[in-house]
Amino acid sequence: MRLNLPYLKIHRKYDDFSSRKMNEVVREALDLSAQAPCYLEIANASQQCFLFLRDKQIYSAGRMEADQFLDTSIKEFFLTASQLQNPDAACYAVNNKILHSLLIMFQKKPSLTLLTSLVDLDEVFDKIEDERKSCIVCASQDAFVAVLRYEKGNVTALCHEASSPTPKERSFRDDFLVKIYTLSAERPFKITVYDDLLVKYAGDAKMIEESYTGDITDLYLSKPPMVTLYFKKKEIGHWVMDKPVFNIGRTADNDIPIDNLAVSRLHAVLEKEKGDVFIRDCDSLNGTQLNGRRVGRARLQDGDEIVIGKHTLKVQRQSGIEAVASHDVAPFDQTVIITPGQKPPMMQATQSPGAATGPRLVEYTDFGDNVIELNKPHMTMGKDATADIELDGFLVAKQHAEIVRENGNYVLRHINGMRKVSVGGKTVKECVLKDQDQIRIGKKEFVFQE
Repeated sequence: MRLNLPYLKIHRKYDDFSSRKMNEVVREALDLSAQAPCYLEIANASQQCFLFLRDKQIYSAGRMEADQFLDTSIKEFFLTASQLQNPDAACYAVNNKILHSLLIMFQKKPSLTLLTSLVDLDEVFDKIEDERKSCIVCASQDAFVAVLRYEKGNVTALCHEASSPTPKERSFRDDFLVKIYTLSAERPFKITVYDDLLVKYAGDAKMIEESYTGDITDLYLSKPPMVTLYFKKKEIGHWVMDKPVFNIGRTADNDIPIDNLAVSRLHAVLEKEKGDVFIRDCDSLNGTQLNGRRVGRARLQDGDEIVIGKHTLKVQRQSGIEAVASHDVAPFDQTVIITPGQKPPMMQATQSPGAATGPRLVEYTDFGDNVIELNKPHMTMGKDATADIELDGFLVAKQHAEIVRENGNYVLRHINGMRKVSVGGKTVKECVLKDQDQIRIGKKEFVFQE
């Protein structure tokens, strides 16, 4: 049975949709997302695929399977949606609260699962409000889904099919309870509570430039780049760049080993980011040259030549599309059985499998919390499109600051620009970051978490 996710209004339905119209439909959804967030649903009688969009960019994707919300790559969305038999499509308008709530449901694992027949929802809500929790409460039964949104113990929104910005009863909580208890008279609802509210872009999200006029699906379905190694113009090896970072160096533990004394142990890395590939020198003794010029970090174009020692590397895009391997998906937590009169269990925060577990920056926004994983030894912050962490604002430099992993610590350095870099309210030029340090650069604020 198809689930009806919350929305504000239907932008457009595509009853005659087919895979040939995928690019046209996605481009229209991207244009609509410039005014307000939206999501695109492509579905048939057995499967539902969703694409979530905001600010003319594709944020993430998901699908429904056996009443489970599953987070997927954007590539998987396009492959699955294009293979559906007799599909239809629709684009739904939402606001930031609805979009954020949906992303949590698709990206996170619930901390608590209940049945309305076995628990007093008033007691659950009283506990949330007494403890001033921020969480998402989802109620589902057959095709119906309703979401009650709590922020620091206060109900801020009720999201369901054709959501209303104002409550019909005394409060959104009363609206929710009236709806759920009315519909659960014959069959109980499943209630799931999510208290991990950090959401992030899909791992294969790409920046879609205004100037790009090609097929949107080509951005996500194209095969990964091919890296070829030459010595004296003779090809001696090639690799498919099928992961975000490729290490290049003299020792055998590198992805691309080059057995030459002019090459450092870890000489350089190839990095995939937002659809582009970058070469970054790792402070090697003899340096890395791109088209005859020594570089620190640079974006690569087809035909570029990278020289490391006496060897040459070329990175080239491959034509055609790549299939996505199927994968097993872990099921939801089993339903918690609560006997009548028993108090609901404590809602302990649980780390979801997809959540960041290493050091990270968390940027708090009106839309939600943006998690930036510090998964590289050197990350740049600035206005430049190649920066790992993009900043904006007057007097912010293209390469304004950097976060470097040194001796097991993460060090923040102010390297350019007139805007101050502050940690814990104090201006710094260099600072070893500690857990929960608050970082401010221009209008951007981050919290460092270990």
